[in-house]
Amino acid sequence: MEKKETEALDSYRQERKDRIAKQSKDSSKKSNSHSGAKAFFGKFFKAVVSIVVVLAILGGALYYFGVPQRVLKPVTIDGKSYSAAELTCYYMFMYNQYVSMSNSYDSQYGEGYGKMFTGYDTTLSPAEQTTKDHDGNEITWDEYFLEEAIESMANIKRYYDKAVEEGIELSEEDQQEIQDTLDEVQATIDRFQDNRKNYSLSGYLTQVYGKGVDAKLFEKIITEQKMVEVYQEARQDEIKAGYSDDDIAAVYNEDKTAYDVVNFRWFTIDVEETAETESESATGEEESSSAAEKEPIAEELEAKAFIDKIAEVPNYNENTFKSAVLEKVGEDSEDYETYQQDGATLLQKVSKETVETNISEEAATWLYAQDDNGNYTRQAGDMQYFLNEDGDVVYILYAVGTPYRDETLKTSVRHILVKFPEASTEDTSEESSETAEETTVSAEVKSECESEASSILDDYKNYIEENESGKADEEYFGELASKLSDDTGSQSSGGLIEDMNNDGSYVNAFEDWAFAEGEFEGQDRQPGTTGIIETEYGYHIMYYVGHHDNATWYETIQDSLVSEDWEEEQTKFDESFGEDAIVRKASLEAWVKNSCLKKIEQQLSYSY
Repeated sequence: MEKKETEALDSYRQERKDRIAKQSKDSSKKSNSHSGAKAFFGKFFKAVVSIVVVLAILGGALYYFGVPQRVLKPVTIDGKSYSAAELTCYYMFMYNQYVSMSNSYDSQYGEGYGKMFTGYDTTLSPAEQTTKDHDGNEITWDEYFLEEAIESMANIKRYYDKAVEEGIELSEEDQQEIQDTLDEVQATIDRFQDNRKNYSLSGYLTQVYGKGVDAKLFEKIITEQKMVEVYQEARQDEIKAGYSDDDIAAVYNEDKTAYDVVNFRWFTIDVEETAETESESATGEEESSSAAEKEPIAEELEAKAFIDKIAEVPNYNENTFKSAVLEKVGEDSEDYETYQQDGATLLQKVSKETVETNISEEAATWLYAQDDNGNYTRQAGDMQYFLNEDGDVVYILYAVGTPYRDETLKTSVRHILVKFPEASTEDTSEESSETAEETTVSAEVKSECESEASSILDDYKNYIEENESGKADEEYFGELASKLSDDTGSQSSGGLIEDMNNDGSYVNAFEDWAFAEGEFEGQDRQPGTTGIIETEYGYHIMYYVGHHDNATWYETIQDSLVSEDWEEEQTKFDESFGEDAIVRKASLEAWVKNSCLKKIEQQLSYSY
């Protein structure tokens, strides 16, 4: 091989060695570079994981303490945004209101009536049942509660701003009512305190209403609501003050039948359901309530015979009617003792509207019949029968007199009941004489109860002599009633019975004392007057609170006018904000709704 070729080959080999060496060096650098990157990203990943864990813990803590509920704003009303916690509170207010109403109906009328009257089943989740919205569309109850909560919140916020603008300030009494509400919640906590969970007020509110709802927010909400209440009452009082006596009289004279009342006795005969009546009901045929317009059914013929028999008695009267009822009922009937009570067949101060609603329009027209000059023509002793609108009951009516204007001044009293051992303890003061039952109480027991009642009254009198210079003290009497009264119906309100009308709604002696009628006729009744009366339930220590300034008929018209004008004013006020004044964030609203549902379903799981 020539020398030149040998040198070229050597040169090539050297270049190849240099190239390989260079590649090896570059490869080593790359390898070292990858190792560094791996170490770097490994450290970075660990740092990211640590941050995520910390953020998760922090987020959980924030959620636990209700921070998102207080920070996130699902609804804006007239330019102001409000927290999820506040909307939660209004939602739960609405839910609890329906539960309370339903339970009240169940307690008063029997199980199942709450659902019937309110449409809401308290045993089910709001998401599992439907209702209608204001436009008649079917929606679930949880959607309904949300809509009502937002509407209620908007109403409160707007009228609160109006109250502030008008310079409304809460009185000491108003502020005390707010504090009393907070104290009642605290008392509930104290009564049911779990030794394992010593809830603070805020902690309890969180458990009941949801996260973010603490004592501060709760107090803010009830304070705003109280401000709105004070403003609206003040505004309605202003409207009421604007009506003159001539204005009230003009309304009365325009249609006196709308404001007069009537007394009558009654007795009913249930219509026995037959194939014929079932068929008529199914086809929607309306029953005529007049005996003269159609062929009378058997029960109407029975009612006519009942009336004819009374009319045959010379100079018949109310006692004749009562005796006829007792004969009709029969001594063997379990209702016989009830119908021996005077109030069992007597209804007093009944409005035309009430008769129309509960019996029939024709019955109301008959009771309130007028001649061409507008004079009432119905006279004491007039009788007639009427089939009600549903066609299932025949009513026999006996007019006690012509309709009249109710001049009663509504009265309020307080009382403390010392009950007889055999007497019922439920709502005794408000029991109608229609349902009152006679009780046999020994003279010895009566004497002991009377002595106890006298002792309580003496304690009250001694207190006012020592502490109030002999002046009446309604507050102290109320405290005694709350502690000592056996009447569960009024005990919680300090024995207060408000706005009584002597219409037979209360046992006779109770009503007669309040209105200084019957055996108490001519007695002076001033605020602070006290006394002891006996009823079939026991002895009542009475305290006269006072009476209204205007007669019942006058106040009925006045209240009606206020209601109409206030409703018109509210409508204009609401319309002034426009349809776009409320801005809602659907996703946050859904979050609030679902949170409330979980809270409610949790409560239901504890109850059922």
